[in-house]
Amino acid sequence: MNEPATPREAPPVAVARDVDTGRIIARGGDGLAHGILERTFFLREVHGATWHRMSPTVPPADQTAVAQLAVARLQAAGYRVEADAECATETTQDRYVTDGRSIANLAASIREAAGPAEVSDRLEEVTAAHDGILASLDQLLHSLAAVYDGLGGPADRHIAARMRYLAEHRLGPITADLLHTRADLADRTPAPARPGTSLPAGPPAPPAPTASGRTLTPAPSSRSPCPPPAPCPTTAAT
Repeated sequence: MNEPATPREAPPVAVARDVDTGRIIARGGDGLAHGILERTFFLREVHGATWHRMSPTVPPADQTAVAQLAVARLQAAGYRVEADAECATETTQDRYVTDGRSIANLAASIREAAGPAEVSDRLEEVTAAHDGILASLDQLLHSLAAVYDGLGGPADRHIAARMRYLAEHRLGPITADLLHTRADLADRTPAPARPGTSLPAGPPAPPAPTASGRTLTPAPSSRSPCPPPAPCPTTAAT
């Protein structure tokens, strides 16, 4: 059994089966507790106050085990859990590093970056084409649209269109802005020159034409072993 975490200064979480509806309900806690519940087959409800109910996708035979798993995860995170006899457990289970936590860690590394160049490097995981965070979110929205296309209900095609609208008209501008931001931050830091490199020499100047239309030959290099031959004298006409 894992050792419980340091107790959190947060409201306790109550987990019990509701006598009126027969559903297992969770109440209390803070945002982190809510995230733990939502990753353990609970659905968030907001009606005056935030509370959670176990998802109907959990078969009745598994509901007690799932409730105890949620209690174990909450206790491992340091929450005080008030559970009924059916849901209570003395065990704890450490939470895995979630995708959301990975993004939160990325945000923390951006806040702690030493300068614009480092921030630009951190953004590559966000803006990368095909499998970056934003590209993956785009795939998720289009996948949801495909699901609703197949349901066939009266309002389902409108929900599918809404998912595609979010991907193309809301997520698209965010992606474009962050691509521009990453490039702007990178351009603020000049790239260091590589050792032993220099700018290439420009092309040689073209020969200059004379007044008679003849082209002057460029002067020889000072390193030439021999001077150019002297022109032959001309004979005056008689």
